[in-house]
Amino acid sequence: MNKRIRKSWILLLVISLWGLQSCQKDELISSEEEGLLELKSASMNTFYSSTVPVGNGVVRAFVTQSKNGNPIEVGINVSAKALEKLPNEMMQYVLELPRGKGNNFYTHVLFDWNPMGHEPPGIYDLPHFDIHFYTISNQARMEIPPMAPPYLDPAPDSMYIPPLHMELEGLVPQMGAHWVDLTSPELGGATFTRTFIWGSYQSEFIFWEPMVTRDYLLTMPDEIIPIPQPEAYQETGWYATDYKISYSSVKKQYTISLVNLVYHEAQ
Repeated sequence: MNKRIRKSWILLLVISLWGLQSCQKDELISSEEEGLLELKSASMNTFYSSTVPVGNGVVRAFVTQSKNGNPIEVGINVSAKALEKLPNEMMQYVLELPRGKGNNFYTHVLFDWNPMGHEPPGIYDLPHFDIHFYTISNQARMEIPPMAPPYLDPAPDSMYIPPLHMELEGLVPQMGAHWVDLTSPELGGATFTRTFIWGSYQSEFIFWEPMVTRDYLLTMPDEIIPIPQPEAYQETGWYATDYKISYSSVKKQYTISLVNLVYHEAQ
């Protein structure tokens, strides 16, 4: 791709990806019930949210913490049957992480099903799931207003932004601003299978988002993908250096999670 075409294409991408606001679904299923404890070993425990029905199956969120309460992994489990008979309309589900677990760094997961994908055409218009891991409360997220392009939400300081990431114009209501990795394969012409988005609001990063196609999940992947890291971090907490997409033939479920969490002090 020559430089002139690529520059024009990126400009089109910035404008058209405002279509991510389509993640705001017509129906909301929310749960605030305390999760159950599953003992994993003497050194770590996993705590689950309640389940929500999706397709013919269920989805739940979880946080695995060390013996001293620090988060080790945060993610969702999607039962294999959840990929069957998915609705034809866009859906959004709120999964509240168990209170007081993982030092309360991650608070809830916003799980979206996009049966037609979203803009831009030819890139993200495949049936896929968006999984947003938030560090702000669900109430604070719900207060994020819509702002149409050419509005550009105030960006975090450059030292907090991972390399080669670009903020998209506009502000998706009840979600935030989206940052794309310009090195992602699908932005270079490859077929979209999975990608990773950073999310901010009013100069602070507030969510981290794997996007995964239904077709990719059906391949029963077992993959750990690096997450580009910034020079510094705004808030003291535990940040994932990788995200995982895997399938268990024993449990008959998919797991999409943030892994290899590292503690960073705010700078």
